Amino acid sequence: MLVAFRLPKLTAVMNNKPLNRCLLAAAVCIAAFPAHAKWDGTRNRMEVPAFNEIAATTKTEGRFAVADGRALTLFQPAFRARTASAAVMASEFMQARAAQLGIANSPAKLEIAYRRDDGAFSVVRFRQVLNDVPVYGSDIAVTVRPNGDVIFVSSEARPAIEAIPQNLSRAASDVRATALQAFGLPNARDEVAPALMVYADAGATRLVWVYIVRDPAVGGTWEVLADADSGEILEARDTELRVDGTATVFDPNPLSTAQVSYGPGSGYVDANDADSALLTSQLRSVALRDITFNGSVYSLQGPWARCEDWDSPFGGVNDCPTPATPSFNATRASQLFEAPNVYFILDKEMRYLNETLGVTVVPNTVPGGVRFDPHGVGGDDNSSFTPSTDRLTFGEGAVDDAEDADVIIHELGHGLHDWITNGGLSQVQGLSEGVGDYFANSYNRADGNWGPTDPEWFWTFQWDGHNEFWGGRVTNWNVGRSYPSNIGSGVHQQGQYWASCNMIAWVAIGRDLMDTAMLRGLAMTSGSSNQKVAAQAVITAAAAMGYTSAQIQGIASAYNTSCNYAVTVPQLDVIFKGGFEPAI
Repeated sequence: MLVAFRLPKLTAVMNNKPLNRCLLAAAVCIAAFPAHAKWDGTRNRMEVPAFNEIAATTKTEGRFAVADGRALTLFQPAFRARTASAAVMASEFMQARAAQLGIANSPAKLEIAYRRDDGAFSVVRFRQVLNDVPVYGSDIAVTVRPNGDVIFVSSEARPAIEAIPQNLSRAASDVRATALQAFGLPNARDEVAPALMVYADAGATRLVWVYIVRDPAVGGTWEVLADADSGEILEARDTELRVDGTATVFDPNPLSTAQVSYGPGSGYVDANDADSALLTSQLRSVALRDITFNGSVYSLQGPWARCEDWDSPFGGVNDCPTPATPSFNATRASQLFEAPNVYFILDKEMRYLNETLGVTVVPNTVPGGVRFDPHGVGGDDNSSFTPSTDRLTFGEGAVDDAEDADVIIHELGHGLHDWITNGGLSQVQGLSEGVGDYFANSYNRADGNWGPTDPEWFWTFQWDGHNEFWGGRVTNWNVGRSYPSNIGSGVHQQGQYWASCNMIAWVAIGRDLMDTAMLRGLAMTSGSSNQKVAAQAVITAAAAMGYTSAQIQGIASAYNTSCNYAVTVPQLDVIFKGGFEPAI
């Protein structure tokens, strides 16, 4: 059972195109970006340089900033609070360890933004506020057991905050007009209401308005930070997470169910979205559970997934189908095929995670199911997750993305990462890309179509990629590579290392246990967590949930032998008495 509470939502923001991410609803941000990004004169919009991780050193007890020694992550906090509610116990820790986190003398106060109760432990998230205004990017996640043991801490605290006047000389609408005119998007619409926040990066503290805007003619969902006085743009970024390529699959895809390779030799080819007897033979008849009937038509609106048409191409066959009967049957050549295909895959996975595994993980910003547009992105060969609206958008071109369960689950994986951390998604070392690839491969393998001796066992985007359109991705990327220096360039290559290491653990302990440990471990992390930090969180969560010694060693072997994260392996009998085994 999930027990969660939130302050009123200010806005939900992410800055991940495809590297970075900020969430203002819980005031979470991956990193301190430069105060002045560079203008792209061609498009008249700013692009933020590639993310630079805070210089840090990793020790047995955690990860610490090189510049001032403050704790960024604590693997072994060695703190026991007096038994009380999770919020009270976490607050006791914050009061006692403020100096260690670098915020003892800050004029900003702390408030609880969110609490997640997963039974074996609770994650309490704090944010900094200055004169009742949230500090942009601040987030401290304290994980505490019911007996008061604090077992993990991730901190995005802003140590350098100065007291500033709180008087506003300009309205949000006035600043917006100035900023978006300069930005080159004067006709953009607001995705959410503007949020007033304190900006405390790059050696200066100031008030800013944060806008989340979208211009359908331009594309992207842009986060723009503008000085609340001058209107100067401090940061701007496209916030959509995307997968490169197209996807095509039924459940999970026609190549897997037929156990054949893509190409003319097998007859299984995209052929410009055409039907064929071979492809049609791989369609599965399934139940679309809990769709909506309004008395005249049926629609793909359910508790776990909801079809909505918000992105071009709009309307007609590109809209969400609403037949007069409950039959949504179609073959892949029809534009009516993709919407029920996505609905079924999302509904199936969300029910599995939330009901079968018992891990409550649902969208942050909207009630009901996961929103998706099966025909969007202007028809391009691209797909995205946008956390400010919790929407999944699937493009076309080559193999339609919404035909491939790997693409659908990959994009959902970004959402799972975002929701389980209440907006603390990290793309450091491609972490969230790896999360998406992991869940895609986990879903795919669960059908048992391929085995460890098949190349496809290690493939993600099996129908969308590994063909003439693009090369797809793999989950044996760890072979011949070492962490952290040799895991690839760019978040998509780097993410394959994270996915690969966790799929090794998946084989060792099984899908249910590893999917659960992945989600509950990620819940402990924050916006600048790298792969090693996430690995430590996952194995810590597994131990806290009572996994057996053999299961813990299975995860440890994947992380420290097959891969080389060098995580500290919890001793089950004394894990919360200060004892950890050396890394194996």
